[in-house]
Order: sequence, then structure tokens, then C-alpha cells
Amino acid sequence: MANRIVLATTGLAPKWLAGIDSVNGHYPLGLASLHAVAEKAGHQIETLFLVKEPLERSVELVRAAVKKMDAQVLGLSIITDNRTSSFRTIEALHNEFPAIRIVLGGVHATVMAEQIITQYPFAVVVLGEGELTFLDLLDAFETARDLSEVAGIAYFDGGKVAKTPPRPLIEDLDSLPFPRHDIFYSTDRMAGQLLTSRGCPYACSFCALDSVSRRKVRRHSVKRVVDEIEKILTDHPQTQIITIYDDQFFIDNKRVIEICDEIVRRGIKSSFSCQGRVKPLSREVVLALERANFQHVVLGLESGSPEILERCHKKIQIADVERAVKLFADSDINIQVLLIIGLPGERMATVMETVDVCKRLQNIKYHQYDHKVQDLYVYPGTEIYDIYKAAGKIDDDFWLSDSDCPRFELESDNTGYKILRKMMMDHLNVYRLLTVQGIRAQRDMIPSIIRYMYKPNAFLNLDFLLPVFTAAIERAIVGNRLSFVGETVRPTGDLATFTARRKPGSETELLIGITSFPADIQWPDLVKTAYLQEITPITHVIDRIFGEFLEQAVAENDPVLDSTKAWIQANHWFDLLQ
Repeated sequence: MANRIVLATTGLAPKWLAGIDSVNGHYPLGLASLHAVAEKAGHQIETLFLVKEPLERSVELVRAAVKKMDAQVLGLSIITDNRTSSFRTIEALHNEFPAIRIVLGGVHATVMAEQIITQYPFAVVVLGEGELTFLDLLDAFETARDLSEVAGIAYFDGGKVAKTPPRPLIEDLDSLPFPRHDIFYSTDRMAGQLLTSRGCPYACSFCALDSVSRRKVRRHSVKRVVDEIEKILTDHPQTQIITIYDDQFFIDNKRVIEICDEIVRRGIKSSFSCQGRVKPLSREVVLALERANFQHVVLGLESGSPEILERCHKKIQIADVERAVKLFADSDINIQVLLIIGLPGERMATVMETVDVCKRLQNIKYHQYDHKVQDLYVYPGTEIYDIYKAAGKIDDDFWLSDSDCPRFELESDNTGYKILRKMMMDHLNVYRLLTVQGIRAQRDMIPSIIRYMYKPNAFLNLDFLLPVFTAAIERAIVGNRLSFVGETVRPTGDLATFTARRKPGSETELLIGITSFPADIQWPDLVKTAYLQEITPITHVIDRIFGEFLEQAVAENDPVLDSTKAWIQANHWFDLLQ
């Protein structure tokens, strides 16, 4: 007999709602897999993705779905940042439908299972990885088996919380059906995602993944990974990019190369992105990523302070990060580097260490820092929480309140975070160039910024700088501080230069071309060509001209900056000009 089931992930805390992209953003692959597994077993399921919904609306949508289906089971995926809406949903649904079985899963439910079951003794918590445990639990509901026979759960029994023995992790991930990606697709969605593996062998102080993966990495076969990619593209041909959200995609370089080569062998035409640690990472992996059309890679640094990296157990050195970025230096793949402000030991000096390291990385291959610079928040199940708890700043009862997750504030309070963040942004965020502090801090970065502005297919669009850049050159020309003098060297009246770049995916093949342009070429095209072809006698002069102009324009609040400032304020989620 099949169960009628509603699965849901409810609304996030209000502070996160503005930053959620409900069209192309991340969707819960865990629920997609759970839905597929239960459906394959014959159960009737509806899955709701409500992270962007306000609390009351989120609760009402779950209630309506349960009522419409006459559901027998409600499954909620609880993370710390949606626990309040989850708790209100539990209370409302139990009150209106007292016979419904309520099953809770996710990292927060796993870590705080005893507290949650004590608060809601009618619920059952699935501990850790959910697919097989959920199926077994559904069977127990149907057959009236005793819950003590279901491994990997917590429930209320005999006046106390009972936990059954842990269920072994799923070793053969290929035995699971494809996740139901289609649940989270609309006709407007162009970004897909998948996991090629589960688990991470590391134990960073700010991460709660241990509670689910137990530091054990398991992998899908290469064939299964590429089969899933093909299925996403077949079912949703509008998909333009697929992101791999593995906890540690680069942990096995040989496997990454095999996945990329299989994508190429099958002739798959899509863009890809991924995230991973800076080591192990090889040049061969970068070339394979290029061949498979990876456009974007996110690397985790967290801090440029060796002391802080050691204290948070990151298990990397600054040299590892610099080496990783250098591997991408001549690649068309865009990179992003993740940072966290406020890790234990953070202070002005360590932030400046981070700034110095990140500037070196930007000069190797330019990339942006903005909302990816994350304040350190306290989450249960992490060493950070244990430290905060031991300092008397929090206790377990906090997680039953409606309060947002707190920042880690042993070294810095809220004001301190703002000071540290502003200092970091002044030095690393390109939008801060139009402020007095920003131009002073980033004056030395202007050559890298302009080169990136002209970079084809750059992840970050810097066209907003062009009006200011144009004004700088034109004023220098009018003021006789800059002139362009050329001579015709070919009978056709054209000037020509050779171009050459490495063919993506290869160390040995070069793409050779000739750029021909009229002798009377106008300066904007000449300057663009100079940056694209790295004609340094030209670019060095332009770098200096632009830097001097921008410094003076910002100091004098020149009206030429007004339209660019307005664009920045209109297009970014926090005001970078304050």
C-alpha cells in the first residue's frame, strides 16, 4: 500500500530572502533524490520548494498541499536558517491534521534531533542521509512495525528520546534513481545542477557536514554522472549551464578528468561550473575543464591569515591557493575565491593579511569579491558552535527561538564586522573604486581591472566603468597629455598585428590570427586591441592616465561619476558606495 506524501523545504529567515534567485538559483538536490526514491517505491508524492516564501505563506502552502492530497505523511527538510518556518509548519499541521505522520530530516534536524523530538514528540527525525531510511520508515508506518527496527532515526518512546543504531551510508550511489530535477524547473530556468559524489574527508571548524557524511567520500560512476547530465539537457533543452555542487569535486583529479573527457566524447554542448578545494588540483584538471566547457570555478580560501587557516583546520597553505590560481591564469575559465570574515582569531591585522593575499591572487587572475565574502555565522554541529557555547554566548535553547543565526562575536561585535567588511571591500571590490577610500586602496589594481574589463566572456561585467574610462582618455587628449600617432606600414593602408593564444584544453596547440585595422583607427578600438593583445607600451600609459583621472575625479566628486554611481546603487543588493 502506497503512502500519500508531501515533502517540503519551507521559507528561509527573512534576512536571506532578498539574495535568493528562485528562477536559476540553487535547489535542494536532497529532496529531488528523496522524491525519486520514494516515487520509485510506489508512493504518491508532491514536493514543495518554498525557501523564498514568507513564513505565513510557506505554512499555508504546505497546509493546502496536505489537505488537497489528503496526505498521510509530511516530510520537512530542516536547515538552521529555515527552522522557524519549519517549526511553525509542524505545529500548524499537527494541530489541524493530528493523524498525519511528520518526518523531519536535514542537517539541523540531525544535529538537534533530541531537542526537536522533545519539543515535538509526535515527529520522527531521519538522521543523516535520508533515502533508504525514509523508505524503511514508510514501510514501518504501513506495516505497523516497531520503529526500533528502523535504523537511523530518532523518535519519542517511553517518555524519552530514542535513537536507533546508525544506518550505513549508501556506498553504491548509482543504485539510486536520477533525482527529480524537473520538480524545480520552470520554463524560465536555464541553470541545472547535480552531485557527482557525496561527502568530505575534512573537518573545517565552521562546517556541519560531518553529521551527515561522516567524513566519508562516495562517488557516482563517470557513466552515471554524464548520463544524468544528458538527461537534464534532454528533459530541459533550455538549460545553458550545469553546476556541480559536490562537497569535494577536485578530491580525485583522475576522476574529474574522466568526467570531462566523457562529456567531450559524447559531444555534450553545455556550459559547466563547479566548486572545490585548492588542492589537490593539477594543470591536467584545468585543461580537462576547458575541453568540457567549464566556465566558472569557485575555490575556497576563507582567510589569507596562516594563523586563522590553522585554527579553522582548513588544511591548506597560502602557497596552495596561489598555485591553484596560477593554474587558471591563462585560462578562459573564470574563478571565484570564497572568504569568511570573523573566524576565531580575526582582527584588523589578519584581515589585512587576507587583503594582501587576495590582491596577489587578483593580479594573477582578476576576480571579484562582494557578497561571497561571508560573515561567520554560528551553526549547531560545528566546532564554532562549541566554542561560542563554551564562552557562554549561546546555549541549545537558542535553537528553539525564532531568532536568526547569530554572528560569531567573540573578537568582533556587529560594529566590528562592519568595519572589517568595509576595509576588505575598499581593497578588493571593484565597485568601491568610485569612493575616496576605494580608489586609494585599489590604485595599484587598476591595470588588472582594466585588463579584465576588456576580457571576452568575463564572469563579471565591468562595462559600467567604460563611461568613466572614456572620459579619462578624452580629457587627457584634450589637455594634450595623451596623443596617438601612427604610421602606415602596409600598402593597403592598414596596420596588422599577430595574435596568439593557447587553445583551450591543450598545452601545445596555439591559435594564431592576424588583426588588421585601418591606419585612421579611433582610439577606443586601438586601446581595446592593445589590452586584448597585451601591447604593454600602450597599456602602461593608459593605466597611469586612468588611475590619475579616477583619483582626482573621486576626490572632487566629478559629475562624470554620477551615472556610474547610480548604476552601482541600482544593481547591487547592498550599498557599496557607503
